[in-house]
Amino acid sequence: MNQINPITIGGDWVANIKESIPDHSKDIKLNLDAVINRSGLDLVDAHACALAAAITSGNGELAFEIQMNSPLMNAVEREAAKTAASLMGQNNVWYPFVEMAGDESMKGLPAGLRMNAYATHGGVSKKKFEMYSLAASIVGKCHFCVKAHYDTLKAEGMTTQELMSVGRIAAVVTAIGKVAP
Repeated sequence: MNQINPITIGGDWVANIKESIPDHSKDIKLNLDAVINRSGLDLVDAHACALAAAITSGNGELAFEIQMNSPLMNAVEREAAKTAASLMGQNNVWYPFVEMAGDESMKGLPAGLRMNAYATHGGVSKKKFEMYSLAASIVGKCHFCVKAHYDTLKAEGMTTQELMSVGRIAAVVTAIGKVAP
């Protein structure tokens, strides 16, 4: 990224990242504040979705910044967001592969990949873990995973507006890595 201000534990990662976004990407800068601080999601969830999206987009510097400067997330929520990003990093490749292979016999077989964290939801509620997984899957562009998490979250009571907020967070966090390398 462009010169990120020195990390200060407990600082404001949104303000710090906004300062590093160049003027030619003013829309991204303004969108970051809006999608995190005025998304309609609980702020903890917005921060955790941003962390999952940053990890999935491969932006380790941003992921580190979020982890170090988001006092809203506790250790369990941070680990759950990282777990969701990790699993979706795997699944967002596996399930499209199965579809692209076009082998109908493969579609009915178990993946044979360990995914035990689903059983515990990474230590948070099912709804939170699905939200973090949705953010990661949007970045990973796996339409099967996006649809599955979206439908699960609808069944868990999330509104269309809240689900759109998760998508906006994923979009803006991914854009940051493109405009502030």
